[in-house]
Amino acid sequence: MRRNALRIVPLRQAHVPACQAIVAASDPWTRLRENIDFRAMLRDRSVKAFVCIAANGVAGFILFLPGPVFARGGYLRAIGVSPEYRRQGIGSMLLSHAEKLVSLRASHFFLCVSSFNREGQVFYRRQGYRKVGSLPGFITPRASEYIFWKPLKTSSRRLKPAATKS
Repeated sequence: MRRNALRIVPLRQAHVPACQAIVAASDPWTRLRENIDFRAMLRDRSVKAFVCIAANGVAGFILFLPGPVFARGGYLRAIGVSPEYRRQGIGSMLLSHAEKLVSLRASHFFLCVSSFNREGQVFYRRQGYRKVGSLPGFITPRASEYIFWKPLKTSSRRLKPAATKS
């Protein structure tokens, strides 16, 4: 799949069924028996929500808080890619998009990934994230949630001093 054939757009109500189908077909949500309330995410102005659109529709989604909400950083709430689009760079593209937006407001990005989600851990490490903590039994007694962190390059706009009147 050519990257220029893909586009990232804000999540809309019409995208919700496709996003719910991705969650229903994906670990860790299936293993944890969890859902994502996309409609609530759309109402919550603190959450940024985007989808990756391919020729056949929604290829993936990302939900995040641009922050700073946790230790001066934004927080990745959820990311998912449709099974037929996996391993084509869509997750990386979505995460990069979120990191750019978070870097406008925060200098760090955090996320949690389940201890049994080894594929997710490998993905995040490849994107430059490091495991910095663990929350044993946080969602289920049989697993931990690992806290991953990545320092972001901050926007030059954030770093410029405010103009002063002479």
